Formats: sequence, structure tokens, C-alpha cells
Amino acid sequence: MVETPWLSKQRGAALVFPYFRTRARTEVLFPPLGPALLSAHLKKAGVGARVFDGTFSSFDELIDDLVAWRPAIVGISVMVSLTGNALRVAEAIRERLPNVLVVAGGPLPTVFPDRFLPHVDVVFRGEADASFPAFCRDYLERRATPATLADLPLTEYAGLVADAGGARVANAPVHHSLEEIAAYPLPDRDDFDHRAYQREWAPTGYRPTTLLATLGCPYGCEFCSKPVFGDAVRRRPLDAVMAEVEDIVRLGYDGLWIADDTFTLQRDYLEEFCRRVAPLGLTWSCLSRANGIDPVTARMMRASGCRRVHLGLESGSQATLDLMQKQMTIEQSVRAVSVYSAAGIEVAAFFIVGYPGESAADIEETFAFALELPLAEISFNVPMPLPGSRLWERLGGSVSGRDWTHENEVTFVFSSEIDESWLRRRVDETMTAFAAKQPVVA
Repeated sequence: MVETPWLSKQRGAALVFPYFRTRARTEVLFPPLGPALLSAHLKKAGVGARVFDGTFSSFDELIDDLVAWRPAIVGISVMVSLTGNALRVAEAIRERLPNVLVVAGGPLPTVFPDRFLPHVDVVFRGEADASFPAFCRDYLERRATPATLADLPLTEYAGLVADAGGARVANAPVHHSLEEIAAYPLPDRDDFDHRAYQREWAPTGYRPTTLLATLGCPYGCEFCSKPVFGDAVRRRPLDAVMAEVEDIVRLGYDGLWIADDTFTLQRDYLEEFCRRVAPLGLTWSCLSRANGIDPVTARMMRASGCRRVHLGLESGSQATLDLMQKQMTIEQSVRAVSVYSAAGIEVAAFFIVGYPGESAADIEETFAFALELPLAEISFNVPMPLPGSRLWERLGGSVSGRDWTHENEVTFVFSSEIDESWLRRRVDETMTAFAAKQPVVA
């Protein structure tokens, strides 16, 4: 094959995180872990890679930077709330870089690949940490193009979905084994503007970034969608986790936001983490379940630097918790908040109001519950039927013509008997009452 001038100038795979600042009240900024980990896997496979993070740039600036870098492949990370931005990026690439292969991956492409294939060439479903880099390596080594995609051994790449050579290829996604996860490289954080992220956190007095120690969640909440990591919990070796923590400290961060759904569930793993992170003097926060925590563990967490836990309490009504299939009781919620607070750890709580089948009386129980507990922060959201969740299926697999790009709005995307204006007013009143009882910080 004769090399064309275009192919001779291409640099490998560009990984796009299509988030552009909204400055919404609920905006929380961290460098995205998914593209960082994929970049590390690509480089380990011998593929040139660069992450294009849109957080501190405009849409046009991001596209101009992409065009100037001359990628052969563009992979777009599609979080559910970023669907609109991802499709805009795909359209711009098709227009400005017509010979570039466009790939989409993430939760929504995993559930609905057909929604993306009109806009991209390939979708990768599920955990594509191994298959996507292998595909990119082969694509580049064989000097493939979007038109010659069918010449590749497409059935060999787990999770790949594509229309090539007049046929549909749809390979099953995979969940990687403990052994495979143990061999993961550390996330490649080189392409992020760390100073910009750290400046955003300056008013809080510390500079955190995200860490993922475990994958998967064994619980079956009706509103939750787990299309990528699934139900099986897999914990990274703590040697690898601590090596990543050292890399994070090197980049100027002094705090960790541990984003795992199940970080506090296995006590011996949590204890060992606390023992090893304590000498570093870092501040850290995490998600936690209300069940399974005890005073000794909570004090150990506090002594190692844990300043806050985030609990998905969801409701102050047991009837609503049962409707959500939360597998949790009100008594467990009260005890967890009490245990963490007694240990000196702040508790932030998430609540869902207006759940399908919930009454106004149930919602009022939640507002009262949120004000009764010793919480440092509260938030209220209406249910968002995520594709892949059982709630999505119960509501007929559709919403009222809206997408998932709206941040924390008290607006229903499904038919509800709850009056939106009443719910907005009660949320505002509850938030005002909560703020009034918080201590004034000098």
C-alpha cells in the first residue's frame, strides 16, 4: 500500500472528554479518570495518545486543537449527561477531519449503540481497557481507514459494535478479571491542566482529585444503571492504588475524592488503605453505604484523613426506599450518620424526591428527615430514569423527549402526579431551613 501524505502525518488516538464549563451551582470539577486510564492503556500498547479535556476550553478551541494534532482515531467519552456535547464533537470531526475514524464509548453507547452509530464509525461497549487499545494498534499498523474497517479482525475486539463491509459486528462486552485489573497501568494524567483544577478548589482549603480503587457494585437499586462495570466487585491491589496516590501528590494535589460505589464495604481492604494513606497527611472523602459501618472503622477512617463521606440516603420514607429497592432501612441511615458524625467525619447526603409511585406525604417525610439529621450538606434530585436501569424499564423505556444534559433540575422527564411547582418550592424551603441551622464560619 502506498502511504498517503495524510496517513504519514497522523499521530495516533485522540481521547476527547466533551465537558465544557456550565458554572452551574452544582458543578464539581475533577480531571476525568476514564480518558486518563485509556491513554495509559494505549501508550502501553504502543499507540500514541493524547487526552483533549474540554473543561477549561471552548468547543471551538477543542476542535481546533484536535485538527492541529492530526489524529488517526478520535475516541469520545460519553457520560450520559454529555451526550449532546459528544454528538456535536462527532459532527465537527466528521466535517473537519473526514478521514479520521470516530469512536464512542461509555455508559450510553454501551446501552444504546444504535443511537451513536449514525454519528460515529465504531462503538465500544463495557470495559474496553484492553480491546480498544488492541483495536487502535491494529488499525494503525495495518494503515486502515474508515472505508477499509472490514479488513480488520473485528470479531476479536470485545465490546466492539460497527457496521462494516455491509454487515453488523456486535461483540459482547466484558468485565475484566482481578488478574487483568492488577496489571493495569496507572492513569495517564499528563494532558490535564492541573493548576486550573486546583485553582477551582482553592476556596475550600484543599486540592482534591479523583481516585478509583474498586469497580462494580453488588446492590440492585432500581434507579441505578451499571452498564460498564456491572455487579461484580473487583478491588485493585493496594500497591497499585498507593502508587497512584504518590503520582497524585506529585502533581500538586493534597486530597482524594474516592469515587467508588463500594469503597467502604470490605473492612480489611479499607483498614489497609487507611493504614497506608495515614502517613501521607492527605485529606480524603468517599462515597459510602449506610449499612456495614461501625464506630471503630469510622474512627480509623478519620484518623487517616477522611474528612467527609457522601451517603445516598435517598429517602426518609421506608415505603419509598422499598419502592427504590434500596436494600436499606431508615434505622440504618440514622445509625450511619450518627457513627460517622461521632467519629468527627462530616456527612453529606443525597436524596431523591418525586420517585414514581411516591406520595407527597412520603416526600414530606424526606424533607423532615434531612433537617433532623446532623448533616453537613444535602442535595435533592428528582429521579432520572437512566437507560439500563430497571426504573427506565418500568417507565416503558422512554422519557418525555428530553435528554440527560440538565444538571440537578427539579423537572420531571416522565409523567408524574407530583406537582413540579410545589416540589420546587418545598425543595427551596428545605434548603433554606437547612442553611439557617448551619454554623456560621468566620
